[in-house]
Amino acid sequence: MPYDSPDLASFEHVENRTLRRLIGYWLDKRGARAMPALGSVDPVEIPWALGRIWLCDYLAESGRFRYRLAGEFVNSFWGRNIAGKHLDEVFPPDRLKSVAKKVRTVRQGPAIVHDRVSLTLADEIAKSGERVMLPLSDDGENVNALLGASQCDWLRDLEFDPFVTLSETTTVTAV
Repeated sequence: MPYDSPDLASFEHVENRTLRRLIGYWLDKRGARAMPALGSVDPVEIPWALGRIWLCDYLAESGRFRYRLAGEFVNSFWGRNIAGKHLDEVFPPDRLKSVAKKVRTVRQGPAIVHDRVSLTLADEIAKSGERVMLPLSDDGENVNALLGASQCDWLRDLEFDPFVTLSETTTVTAV
């Protein structure tokens, strides 16, 4: 019998079509499990998401997450290739605490975390973005990796600019 909660209708709040499709893919891949295994994620099946996805491995010995891969859009956002880097090597200290808390929520829940971010630039131009973090588990119980995707209207990390107003809404969905 398939795992019955959540379903795609639980994610109507996700505005970006690519992120919703990725959630649907994740839901299909989990089958009767609470969450899919890392090995069940096949890049050939999700070419429409490749530029926006990232994979992080959980390193139990250190309790840290390390990026296994990141798509072109994600690397462009950071201005460098983040594959092989730990979260604390990518995010500035003022944002790391918030991001690390969300990653822990995904791992410990386990849960799906969705963020919606709105920025107002100094010239009052509004920008928006979304991110989804999905748990992966080789044993079906313990999260050992994250599949994520990010979408935003800007190509550099403006949220760290002091002339920007930032608002963020986070939705956590237990799996």
